[in-house]
Amino acid sequence: MKKLYFIFLLTVASLSNAFGQLTFTVAPSMADLTNYFQGIGLTISNMTVTGAPQSYGFFSGTSNMAFGSGIIMSTGVVNGSISNPAGAFLSGNNGAMGDALISAIAGGQTYDACIIEFDCVPTNANLLFNFSFGSEEYNEYVYSVFNDAFAIAVTGPNPVGGNYNNTNFAFVPGTTTPMVSVNSINNGSAGSGPCNNCSYYIDNTNGTDVAFDGFTAGLLGLVPVTPGQTYHFKIAIADVGDAVFDSSVMFLTNSFKSVPSTPTGILESNNDNTLSIYPNPTSISAVHIDIESNTVNSLELFSYQGKQIGNIVFDKTTNTLQLNTTAKGIYFLHVTTNKGKTVKKLVIN
Repeated sequence: MKKLYFIFLLTVASLSNAFGQLTFTVAPSMADLTNYFQGIGLTISNMTVTGAPQSYGFFSGTSNMAFGSGIIMSTGVVNGSISNPAGAFLSGNNGAMGDALISAIAGGQTYDACIIEFDCVPTNANLLFNFSFGSEEYNEYVYSVFNDAFAIAVTGPNPVGGNYNNTNFAFVPGTTTPMVSVNSINNGSAGSGPCNNCSYYIDNTNGTDVAFDGFTAGLLGLVPVTPGQTYHFKIAIADVGDAVFDSSVMFLTNSFKSVPSTPTGILESNNDNTLSIYPNPTSISAVHIDIESNTVNSLELFSYQGKQIGNIVFDKTTNTLQLNTTAKGIYFLHVTTNKGKTVKKLVIN
């Protein structure tokens, strides 16, 4: 059934026009790829890529999955087709090998792996990365064997003792779920539930600027490290179960960062699960804090690097946060209610 569906939708996709806002550069040099990954507080070297040449590159522009510029890795082809509306269809068999690590954690044979590896020397005790995972396997094949997945494996000294040995740090936020995949973050099978970590899932069925039927919100990963030591990173994405229905992961430019051992306000928490922020991401000067019966007692905004932002105004009568001249970027909003402090990621684009 999946193969018949694939053949039909491939014909539809060939008739569609690319009218999204992202543009792509395919198969950049290792030097350019290093520069795009290189963030503050670390040095990256020995960059290599394994997989089809058309499966990795750069993106730039604005979409509801990613904005600005950054690195994209795919189990298919990186080109303008990704910027089609969700009614289009992305599926390509690159003929590339799978990846043993993803096969082990996803529980199935893998295909069309795209793998980026490099060495990293951090100057601070935590290493952060930010990414979003999207897939054409959503929503029809949630909880099936077609569990396309993404992992970031780290090898190097563990600051609490011993060593990391291909240890995966692409966790679902707030859990120990050892991978980001179609089955670990979703809105249920065909969108009908039950959902799994659905607060991190964005259903893009009617989206207009990214072809994937679903993708995650921007996710933050953290690796505790020993400053000055060398760590080997292996970043991998692969099709699981078969080699069709593409998936991709996007990193913002310079999203790998090394920060001090006590970063302030850069990890999400969810003490009050009735609280939400909208619109998020936002391009307007205000957002609304949606909360059920509790009262917002205090509110603080921190940058991605943990610096508190002072130019915000919160109206308790309407639960509206005025962002005023706050610059574009990734922020963490600390909201204290009667249930405690909840930290939510806020993206301003």
